[in-house]
Amino acid sequence: MRWNLPRRLIAVHSLVAAAAVAALAIAGETGAPVIAIVVIAATASALLSLSALRPLGEFVRAAEKAARGDLSQRVEIGSGSALAELAEAFNRMTRALEERIGAASQDRGRLMAALNSSTDAVVAVDAHGKIAFANTAAQEISEQRRPDLTGKPFAWLVPDERLLEAIRASRQEGRREVLLMERPNRQHLQVIVTPIVGGGEWSALAVFHDVTDAKRVERVRRDFVANVSHELRTPLASVKSVIETLRGGALEDHETARDFLTRMDMEVDRLVNLVEELLELSRIESGEVPLARQSVQLSEVVASAVERMGPAARHRGLDLKVDVQQGLPPVVGDAARLERVVVSLLDNAIKFTPPEGTVQVSAASNDGRVAITVRDSGAGIDPEDLPRIFERFYKADRSRQGGGTGLGLAIVKHTVEAHGGSVAAESEPGRGSAFTIFVPASPASPGA
Repeated sequence: MRWNLPRRLIAVHSLVAAAAVAALAIAGETGAPVIAIVVIAATASALLSLSALRPLGEFVRAAEKAARGDLSQRVEIGSGSALAELAEAFNRMTRALEERIGAASQDRGRLMAALNSSTDAVVAVDAHGKIAFANTAAQEISEQRRPDLTGKPFAWLVPDERLLEAIRASRQEGRREVLLMERPNRQHLQVIVTPIVGGGEWSALAVFHDVTDAKRVERVRRDFVANVSHELRTPLASVKSVIETLRGGALEDHETARDFLTRMDMEVDRLVNLVEELLELSRIESGEVPLARQSVQLSEVVASAVERMGPAARHRGLDLKVDVQQGLPPVVGDAARLERVVVSLLDNAIKFTPPEGTVQVSAASNDGRVAITVRDSGAGIDPEDLPRIFERFYKADRSRQGGGTGLGLAIVKHTVEAHGGSVAAESEPGRGSAFTIFVPASPASPGA
């Protein structure tokens, strides 16, 4: 038979009352004092009540602690007690809650870790247009630079009218919007705004994806098409002009015809050189150019390149200086192609340095690499052009528009990278430029 607590207490008090009545009857027969009998009965009633209520106190204390978040509470009551089943049910409940809340906390921790590890900024907005959640990446695009954006108006994050309108339309009309934004630092962002269904107070989600690199690649491709078209158009237009002139009667004037044929030959050579450099660059990029890898002394490469370009420097009235560190370690590579790299850098320096200027080529060992630097005292390069000078067909500014195909530095970069090295450039307008190639020293070399 299962008793609940009120019935048990009623039964206990009924027994005590019956005992008290019986005691009074006995007292009437024996003449014992009535007060003594009542005190004994009251005491017995109190003791029995306390023994029944003590387990209730344990339940209350355990429930209060569980309500405060301490789900480790358990109620221990002996199996002989009428409340044992209730205690076991309470313990099963707290164990189940503890496991479920623990699993939910673990899932939430994983979700937060994933969102905060994302390079895309993720921002949730509530029904009032305030930020309900923002991951770590969102701090990078915030113009307020606040550590905690939660509860702040969305406009504090990115004060853009089109984006604010997209957030409003997503919250109120359930529309999905995709926007492209350009930040003041030339950062391009794609923002996808979607409504949140069943998200409670979260009503809209904005995801910011950085597409700056994709925009840069698109710009490089567009510039490449424009530049190669220009480089091809100029000699082709010249050849066509010569042909039309000869056809118009200049062919009969042998002196004029020879002069025009010479010009045509020069333009055709220019086209052939352009096509050959394009093919060379394509083969180097694809790894199809076999490198004659052998031990190479870069001091000899520098000496040979300087010897080849010396006459051009003297013709322009330039002071060509050489500074090569003694005991350079050898590198493994193609000597002919490395010499072509140094010649190309010297050719650029000589071409863009005014008369009586200085061109210096130096070579030194640097942290397991051999560095060759070509420095000039020419016009220099604008800072905004410097990151793009190794792109094919890119010509930095008007002072560098004369001559060449615009492929020289691109070939330099990819040739050096094919040797496992890297290139660098530094410049200041009006104070010249410095181009450096780094080639790994041979592993067998001392100090390499």
